[in-house]
Amino acid sequence: MRDAVDEALASMKWLVASDVASKMQAKELAREIDELTHEGERTKALSAHRALSRVLSDLGGTPNMRMQRELRSLKHAPEAEGDDERDDATPTPDNVTKLKRPPKRRA
Repeated sequence: MRDAVDEALASMKWLVASDVASKMQAKELAREIDELTHEGERTKALSAHRALSRVLSDLGGTPNMRMQRELRSLKHAPEAEGDDERDDATPTPDNVTKLKRPPKRRA
């Protein structure tokens, strides 16, 4: 779990210096999960998993939170002039997933 959390935190390019306490909390919970799993303390490990999920969610590191934040940022992004839909050639930051708009249902 420690390796997975370290890799996840490293890929969260939006984190700033003031997030250090939450990052350390996530790392500590991952260490605790590894130890509890090794010791066979399944109930305690599951509790630590829930706590880790909350911390990662607070940091924007869960798929659900990333999707919500990406959709919110797209909603507030300026529209291209003369076009209702965003152009496929519009560059997006590395930390934003390109979402393809579904085709219109009615013509």
